[in-house]
Amino acid sequence: MIRLAELGYDCVGVDLDASMLAVAQKQAPGLPWFQADLAGFDPSLLGIAADFDLVVAAGNVFPLLAAGTEVTVVKRLAAALRPGGLMVAGFGLDEAHLPVPPSITLAEYDDCCAEAGLTLVDRFATWDAAPYDGGGYAVSVHCR
Repeated sequence: MIRLAELGYDCVGVDLDASMLAVAQKQAPGLPWFQADLAGFDPSLLGIAADFDLVVAAGNVFPLLAAGTEVTVVKRLAAALRPGGLMVAGFGLDEAHLPVPPSITLAEYDDCCAEAGLTLVDRFATWDAAPYDGGGYAVSVHCR
């Protein structure tokens, strides 16, 4: 989020972990940071409108969610998007790219997105948009 804000985008940061938020607030104290569980994410409770152009879930958000909450989280994030908005999620798919054993496959993630009314637009192997060839890390772009 910090880099996107530096590029001029209006951003909101959300994390459940207080220690992660403390680091973020120290690095960028002028940006809006909120502590919230994504399984119950509701922008209106934070005093912000649910019409985001983009939701970015970086840093293995989906593999680290509580088991069984993946569909709920995708639905909550998708609901925060304006029509035509994008959700971009990058996460590891194998033990080489995760601090824990893999907990969600790309097919399962795509199913969650479809259930939330999102359509796959593109998929990459890196955040620099290298072509995805089935490796251990994927960045997926879905549209509402």
